[in-house]
Amino acid sequence: MAYLKPYVKQLVVIGLLLCSFNAVGQESCKTERHSFIEREDVKVWSTTICPNQSLSFHTHDYSRVLIPNEAGSLKVIYQDGKSSEIQLLKGTPVYLSKEQGLSPHQDLNLGSEPLHLTVIELRSANKIK
Repeated sequence: MAYLKPYVKQLVVIGLLLCSFNAVGQESCKTERHSFIEREDVKVWSTTICPNQSLSFHTHDYSRVLIPNEAGSLKVIYQDGKSSEIQLLKGTPVYLSKEQGLSPHQDLNLGSEPLHLTVIELRSANKIK
């Protein structure tokens, strides 16, 4: 993370803190998204993906840092049929490039428990690949 601007490091720390506020032990699960910050230079949101559910096809115009509240596996399924898998470790940020997000894709929770993810979109970091 040494190549990230200082305020981005602070946002990652905020994201980790936000992860800790997600409800644990919910009886029902709802795949949903909640926005926290939306500015010209950065956007931060929380996404819950229920077990064996996926997000609708979507794209991203910016690089992102994904911070999982739990360990798990996320399968990225591209509209062209290709796929990849991301192994998530609780509280460990994952960097996702702008290029990775440009192709329409879905994110599928492969696990048996909900995934609570904080996403930090780096709108002013377009030079970072």
